[in-house]
Amino acid sequence: MIRHRLRALAPQKQTRALVACAVVLSIVSPSAFADRNCTFASANPVNFGAYDVFAALPNNNGVGSLRISCNGGGGPFDVTLSTGQSNNYVSRLMRSGANSLDYNLYTSAARSVVWGNGSGVSQTMHAAGNTTTTLSIFGQIPAGQDAAVGIYSDSITAIVNF
Repeated sequence: MIRHRLRALAPQKQTRALVACAVVLSIVSPSAFADRNCTFASANPVNFGAYDVFAALPNNNGVGSLRISCNGGGGPFDVTLSTGQSNNYVSRLMRSGANSLDYNLYTSAARSVVWGNGSGVSQTMHAAGNTTTTLSIFGQIPAGQDAAVGIYSDSITAIVNF
C-alpha cells in the first residue's frame, strides 16, 4: 500500500473562509493479480482557495489530479475516491475545528457526476492498463454556506482496483 498526503493552503483573510482539501492516496492490489501493478506517479491536491460566504455562485476553483501508471496487462482499472469525513457521497464535508463546510468532488468540469466508489449517486473513473493515465478531480463548494473563517480540510483516499 502506497500513501501520499498532500495539502495546499492559502493565506487567511478576514472576511472569507479559506478551504483546502487534502487528497490521501493508497493502492489496493488483490493477490490474484500479482503480475499487475499500479502506482501513483503524482498527485495534485484539490485547493479551493478562498471561499466567499457572500458569493451567489458555488466555488468551482478546486481542481486537482491523479497520475496513475499501470503495468502487467488488463485494464481498464477502476479508480475510486472515498467519502472522507462525511461518510457519504451526497455531500462531502471539510472541517476547521468544530466548523464544517459542504463540498463534493466530480468526474468532469461540468460537476454533475460525483466521483466515488460507484454506489448511490457516485461513479468511478478508469485508468488504462500498460500506460500512464492522468485523471482530473473537479471540486465544488456550494454557495450560501455561513462558514467561519478558518482552514478547512478533508482527507480522501484514492484506490485503484484491478
